[in-house]
Amino acid sequence: MSRSNAALDPVALSSLLASRLCHDLINPVGALGSGLEVLDDSGMDQGMRDAALDLIRSGGEKSISLLKYARLAYGAAGGVGAQLPLEEVELILRDLYRWSKAELVWKLKPGHVDKEKAKAILILAHAASDCVPRGGEVTVSGEGDDFTVEAVGARVMLQDDFVSALAGVTDDIKPKFAPAYVAGLMARESGGGIFAELADEKVVMRAHFGAAST
Repeated sequence: MSRSNAALDPVALSSLLASRLCHDLINPVGALGSGLEVLDDSGMDQGMRDAALDLIRSGGEKSISLLKYARLAYGAAGGVGAQLPLEEVELILRDLYRWSKAELVWKLKPGHVDKEKAKAILILAHAASDCVPRGGEVTVSGEGDDFTVEAVGARVMLQDDFVSALAGVTDDIKPKFAPAYVAGLMARESGGGIFAELADEKVVMRAHFGAAST
C-alpha cells in the first residue's frame, strides 16, 4: 500500500502538536494534583506530607522543563526569521534530560543558528532519548548547515513511525511523531532533509539544512 506524503493541514498539525504536549504534561501535572490532595487531607502524617511536597516539587519542575522545551521547539519564540543562540538550546535540553535516563553529550560550538535549525536540534535530541529507554548517551554534533544526533545504549531502538514522520509520511500519523514531521518539514523546505537509521546498535540522525552542495 502506498503512503501519502501530502502536507498536513495546519489545523490537523496544530491538533497533533497540542495532543503531544498534553501527553507530555499529563503525568507531571497529575503529580501536582495528587500532592495537593494529600496536603489538603488533615489526617495525613508528616511523612506523607513531606512526600507530597517532594511530588509537587518534582511535578512542577518537570512541567516547567517541558514547557520551556515546547515553547522553543513548537512555538513562535524568537519571532519569524530569527536566529537563536545554541547556548540556549543546550540549556533547555540539559534541563529536559534531568528527567531522562540518557546522558546528553553536547559537541556543538557556541553561536547563533536559524530558528528552524534550533527547533530541529531540540526535537531530534529529545526524540533520541526515547531511543535509549534504559539509559545511554545522546551526542549532538556538527557545524554549519549539518548536524548529527547519535544515541547509544542498552536496548537501543528506532521506531519506523518516527522515520516515516521525518520523511513527511502523513498516513495515520500519531501525535507522538508530530514533532518529527515538523523537523523534517523545516529541513526539506530549506532544501535539505533529515534521515535516521539504526545500525551497529546505534541510532544516527543526520540533518542538513540548505540546498545540497554540488
